[in-house]
Amino acid sequence: MKLDRFVLAQTMAFLIAIPPQSKLAKLLNFCLTAKAGENNTGIKILEMTCELMEKPSKLPYWSQDIMGLELDYTTEEWVDLGEMGIKNALAAIFKSNL
Repeated sequence: MKLDRFVLAQTMAFLIAIPPQSKLAKLLNFCLTAKAGENNTGIKILEMTCELMEKPSKLPYWSQDIMGLELDYTTEEWVDLGEMGIKNALAAIFKSNL
């Protein structure tokens, strides 16, 4: 896949403009910490993320699904998940295990 330089520059400019303590920055940090991309196709992750954009209220479940793709939960993922401030996030993550 050839990366379009303009798209990359546009994306970088967008990221630079995000205030570091904003909720969006915390969500993006979680995305960078998650290791889901290592063994999964970009198409699958894009589909999952598009579903989140359609139903943002499903963020706790989406986070669980993203972390669950690798089945190797890292300390960094847990820290970033906690910093996102999702109410009942842990309950949502453990709901399927209860």
